[in-house]
Amino acid sequence: MSQVCALSFSSRRLGAAIYDEDEKEVKLLDMAEDDDFLVLERLLREVKPSHILVNRSQSAEYQMHLRKKCSMVSGMEEEISDRSNLKEFSTSQFAQTQITFVNTMEEKELDKSASKEEGELDDDDSLLWQPSITFLPDIAFSFGLACKKLEQIFGAGVKNKQIMASFRLDFTSTNMIRSLGALLRFMEQQGIGGQTFENLSVEKMTTLVFDDCIEVDSTTLRALEIFYSDYTPETIRKKFVWGNNRREGMSIFKLCNLCRSSPGKQKLRNWFERPINNLTILSERHEAISYLHQDCNVEVTSFIYNYVKDIFSIKPIFRRMRRGNLPVSDWKNLFSSICAMIKIGEFLTEKEVNLAFLKGKLNLFGTRLQQVACLISEVIDFQETLAENRVVIKQGIDKDLDNKKKFYENLPDELTSVAKQEADEISIQTCTVAYLPIVGYLLMTPASVEIPASSSMLVELIFTSEGMSYFKTKRMRLLDENIGDIKMDIIDAETNIVLNLQKRLLGSRQIVLDAIDLAATLDCFVSLSQVARKYNWICPKFVEETILSIKEARHPIAEHLCKTGTYVSNPIISSTEDGKIKILFGPNSSGKSVYLKMIGAIVYLASVGSFVPAYRATIGKISRIMSRLYTVDSVLDGMSSFANDLKQMSRAVARSDQNSLLIIDEFGKGTQTEVGLSLLASCLNYWLEGPVEKCPHVVVASHFYVLPELLTDPNKLLKYQTMGVSRLDDDTLDFHFNLVDGITDFSYATFTALKMGIPREVVERSEEVYLNLRSGGLLSDLTPIKLPELSIINEELNNEEQKTNKSNNINKVDETIFDHLLENKEIIFEEVIKENNEENNEKEKINFTIEEEIVENEEEEENNNKIINFIEKIEERKKEEEKGNVGKEEENKKENINCVDETIFEEEEGNNASILIIDDDEEEEDEEDDFSKIIDDADNEFSF
Repeated sequence: MSQVCALSFSSRRLGAAIYDEDEKEVKLLDMAEDDDFLVLERLLREVKPSHILVNRSQSAEYQMHLRKKCSMVSGMEEEISDRSNLKEFSTSQFAQTQITFVNTMEEKELDKSASKEEGELDDDDSLLWQPSITFLPDIAFSFGLACKKLEQIFGAGVKNKQIMASFRLDFTSTNMIRSLGALLRFMEQQGIGGQTFENLSVEKMTTLVFDDCIEVDSTTLRALEIFYSDYTPETIRKKFVWGNNRREGMSIFKLCNLCRSSPGKQKLRNWFERPINNLTILSERHEAISYLHQDCNVEVTSFIYNYVKDIFSIKPIFRRMRRGNLPVSDWKNLFSSICAMIKIGEFLTEKEVNLAFLKGKLNLFGTRLQQVACLISEVIDFQETLAENRVVIKQGIDKDLDNKKKFYENLPDELTSVAKQEADEISIQTCTVAYLPIVGYLLMTPASVEIPASSSMLVELIFTSEGMSYFKTKRMRLLDENIGDIKMDIIDAETNIVLNLQKRLLGSRQIVLDAIDLAATLDCFVSLSQVARKYNWICPKFVEETILSIKEARHPIAEHLCKTGTYVSNPIISSTEDGKIKILFGPNSSGKSVYLKMIGAIVYLASVGSFVPAYRATIGKISRIMSRLYTVDSVLDGMSSFANDLKQMSRAVARSDQNSLLIIDEFGKGTQTEVGLSLLASCLNYWLEGPVEKCPHVVVASHFYVLPELLTDPNKLLKYQTMGVSRLDDDTLDFHFNLVDGITDFSYATFTALKMGIPREVVERSEEVYLNLRSGGLLSDLTPIKLPELSIINEELNNEEQKTNKSNNINKVDETIFDHLLENKEIIFEEVIKENNEENNEKEKINFTIEEEIVENEEEEENNNKIINFIEKIEERKKEEEKGNVGKEEENKKENINCVDETIFEEEEGNNASILIIDDDEEEEDEEDDFSKIIDDADNEFSF
């Protein structure tokens, strides 16, 4: 047993852990997977493990595909039917002998599913590689147990084991962690790599990446807004659409996703989840997009765009067809999809479209698919099917069925004739022949109709219901024997025909699926070509050299959301000659972060096969894209923000090579300045002082302006750049958002703070402190600030005599205030009445408050400070509203109003608050979204 592989598949992602006994190495994999299981096939083809561990609780289709590819050579099989005991399962059960666990029901389903349309095994593979498979219960792949085992390995002798394990593994890749946990348990029980768990012989763990795939972690995908974005309010207001699936915001994928068919949307998402650097595949995609992008081929693009909307997901339909419970809508969607693909194929053949990806595949839309369409159209009467909401068979398929249908159509006339005969024989005026399931045919008469005594022996009363009596007669029994339940006979006959049709269609399943895959590819190309036309994107050029040369590059989302319509483009240049390590300095809000994300977004789009937003682009081979742009904070992992930043940075340093793209934004800001600066400088020197041919593309944005003093550049790989900005005469900044060479040593953070609403006094003080510290001064050298609000209090505390004098003066002023209150009482009442519309109540409140305030001022000397504030407000009112002597009186009136207790206005404030609450409720009601509309039915024309 040289290699053991544990696999876990769920939520459209495949996780794998492979142990190489010879190399004493564990390889880990976590990738997006689709229903075709292409990643699984490639993994098995390249690794060829000798033993495979599988979670038996996962999908039967996944297990069937795995069994087929591995030819299912295994040891003895054991059935575990009692699922209630799965939690007590221990892998010691297979410590003595190798066992394959398969549930009986799953075994039967998998055997039936392994039919001819799934293809046959390659002869060479079946001879050279025949692994054994062990099916384990779900408890063996427990995520919690896996985490505990990994903490024991990486946290041995360490107090905080969880953090140590989190530094080395990405615990968000749940399938990978599940697989690794099952693998370690199996190795422990089988004695592979060591006799006990503590001395397992595992020297290193690496990430398995296929040769033509680009490695991109989930954090980088989030930072580059490939799938998720926080730009739109929708993602904040309503985060969930169904289950735990987040609403897709204005992401790059959503910007490029103009597909109209479900298979097309899923395929495009698979492309974005698995970027590649295979130049052959990328050139085929670019060729197709270029063809559909040209003005002379608009007719082809429009035709495909109009017909792909009638194509639906077929795999779930075939899955339900295999179970025998196919509704009418599935038949309709299946036939509509096949007809749409046939029309697309005929059009492409007529227009002689010769693209590389269509070579040898255009016949998928040809004769064999037409035969499937003819088979469906000749058997099913879709017009009657939609009317009866069940599958109805056309005439001419079964003569016996046709005769029954013809007789059933004439049955009302026959029953009317029988009813007349019964009425004449029994001597009654009115009667009807009715049919009830199970009971059969009955003679139905109103309960008020009396059966003559002479005819009472001819009828048998069965029951009475709702004013009607039901009888059995000799003729009714003859109808039961001769005709019976003819409607159910028709349905049974049609059901048998439908089952035979389904069997025939399942035999042609792969033909339809291959055609669907080709149609989905066309839908993706049409979508990407329309995006390129709409946003003026260009086709990138790929080369083998390690170079990035992009002229007039633009960020796709930022350009789309640019309100001014004047987005500033910037160049991207990275090579050995022009420097592979770029450090960006610049003011806050100058566009550094957008520039960094733009580099990653353009390289990612090119690796998908899409056009890119630029004037010209030359891109060398890229093997991985790593970043320190987005900090992942979670209370569950026990790691701080800076620890997460270090985790991303350590991964970039450990895994980078000459074909890697590293994007780093303000690393080191989460700790002490000296520590963060030292770590950043050390990482950059690691690449600068290393071999030139091993240096990756590195782009760094930082506010550490002393960083250049700590860097060495023996190989001339380092260049400094900044974002253009100019300072205007009115002490404001004009951001140019253009990239220029050079270094700046000022961040203009104070201007940004002022722009964001920080008070000017605070900003000016921060500028004073900064300039003092920059010149080598101390904080103690600065003049303390005396706040105006505290000056009176400080004087009172330091000078008791001055405080006493002020108190005496205040008493005099207090009398003046009282006189003015009495003189202007009516004016005060009028203003309060206008605001509250309650004249009498408010006058009483004001008088009561005035008297209470005066008593407090006479009794308590401490409240004199309030009077001082009143006097200051009177002076402010005097400057603003009054002139001369008249202003003094108005000032006193304003002071009197202010000195009224705030409780007078509580009722009004409460009313205002209630109004605001009502407004908020109305706004929330307006923000509620309606449910999505049901997908429109396919076209009513089903004839082929």
